[in-house]
Amino acid sequence: MATSNGGTTESAGRSRLPRGTLSQKMIVEAAFRVADSSGMDKLTFSALGRELSAHPTAIYRHFRNKDELLLALIDALHEEALADTPPPTDDWAHDLMQIAVHTHQAFLRHPRVGALAAARTARRENEFRTVERKLDCMLRAGLDGDDATRYYRVFADLVLAYSAMDASLASLSPEIRDADLRAWKTDYLTLPPEKYPNIARLAPRFRALDDPQNFVTAVQAVIDTIRATATAKT
Repeated sequence: MATSNGGTTESAGRSRLPRGTLSQKMIVEAAFRVADSSGMDKLTFSALGRELSAHPTAIYRHFRNKDELLLALIDALHEEALADTPPPTDDWAHDLMQIAVHTHQAFLRHPRVGALAAARTARRENEFRTVERKLDCMLRAGLDGDDATRYYRVFADLVLAYSAMDASLASLSPEIRDADLRAWKTDYLTLPPEKYPNIARLAPRFRALDDPQNFVTAVQAVIDTIRATATAKT
């Protein structure tokens, strides 16, 4: 039996997969295992070969380089989010919130991949599917074509950027993450009020960096703006 250590070790005697049995799906699943346990810097084709009991050259038959693999991982995040997102309803705002929440959750399940996902365009099937669903919500809200595409961009970028930021926080080492979270309950509470009067007044009410309601509040603000824009056009 193989042992797991971020996809980088295998026991003696583990046989390689028969030639031609590898698939992109198998490689992506293995890449998530390596990245989730050891980090993106450890995600190499050699590590994947060990994880899959395959020669690294077999992986090159499916992905030309690590960046192409990363785009496939990002598209897999979209696929995971879509699988958890309920079917469309007659409430476009509810549907947008569901898309946002499940995207955020998918990023947090795979934070080391999610942290790199916001700025990239996967240009693959599941990205196309999630864009289609978001545009459908914009049109059902009553936006015209120009506003629909503008607010699609704002909504999608907010969801991706916020999800990637929260994924980055989640992917920090526990010591560093805890120190950052703790600062808002310690450092900010001890600042001199004569120099920082607003911080001194409101610091006891600061929300934690990892409070999930932060994300929901940001998404709801965009949804409210979409509704207000559509209403103003009627």
